[in-house]
Amino acid sequence: MPELNNKADYLKNWQFLTRISPTLKVASNEREIIALYESGESLIGLQGGDLYESLGGRGAGEIQSDKDTVGLKLDLGQVVIGQSSYLFASYCKISKPLKPWSTIWAINSPIIGHRRISPKSHPADGLLDIVEFSLSFRQSLKAYKRSTSGDHLPHPHIKTSKKRTYTINARGTGRVVIDGKKITYSKEASVSVIPHAIAVVLL
Repeated sequence: MPELNNKADYLKNWQFLTRISPTLKVASNEREIIALYESGESLIGLQGGDLYESLGGRGAGEIQSDKDTVGLKLDLGQVVIGQSSYLFASYCKISKPLKPWSTIWAINSPIIGHRRISPKSHPADGLLDIVEFSLSFRQSLKAYKRSTSGDHLPHPHIKTSKKRTYTINARGTGRVVIDGKKITYSKEASVSVIPHAIAVVLL
C-alpha cells in the first residue's frame, strides 16, 4: 500500500501557476520532451503527442507571456538494457517479434496512439503502469478494437499493476520500443520512474 500513498502525495502538487517566458522551448511529441529534458529545460511548452492528448490539450494556440497559466509537473521513465540507459515520456514496451499481441508495457500516459491502452495511468502520480498482454491472436484483435475507449480492461489475460521500478521479462528475445521508436532486441529491461522530472504548459 505505500505506493498508493506516494501516488496521493505526488498528485497533491502536480499543478502550479507559472508565467511563460518569451523564450519558452516547445515540444510537439514525446521524443522532443526527452530531448529538452536532457538539455536541462525544467519548464517547456507542449503542443502535441500522447501526453498532450492525455492531458486534454486542444490546440488553443500560444499563451501570452505576461499572464499566469497552469503548469503541470510530469513524470518520465527510464529503462536500462544491459549497459545502456534510455529515457521515455509515454511508454516502453517489449513484444515478441512474431507475436506482437504478447507484449509487456511500462506506461506513463493513459493514451498511446489515440488508444487508451492504460486508462488509469496518470503521468504525475510517481508510478509507472505495467500492462502485460498474454492474448491469443483472436483475443488481441478484440482488445485492440476496444482499446479506443479503454474497454479492453479488465480482462483475465491482461495483467495490470503500478510500480516505481520493475523488470520486464519477455520470456525470450523481444523487440524494445520506446515512445514509438524501436531501440533494440532484448530478453529483459529494467524500468523506473523519475517523479515530476519536467513541467509543461499546454499550448
